[in-house]
Amino acid sequence: MGSQSKHAISNRLFELSERYVGTGLSHSIQLVERLVKEYKEGFESRYIKYPTPLCNCYLTISSYFPET
Repeated sequence: MGSQSKHAISNRLFELSERYVGTGLSHSIQLVERLVKEYKEGFESRYIKYPTPLCNCYLTISSYFPET
């Protein structure tokens, strides 16, 4: 096998691996974007529907110290 043949195989393998990685990343980026969107939607709805006890504590304390 000549030097030029090895170089051609090496380039082809690089092109294939680059395409494989690029395709994989494009799919995973879409998946991550969808997961982040779903998480934010769930977080916002939980925050509105189920306030934490700390939130209730703040509301109680703030009633004793009205803003001027």
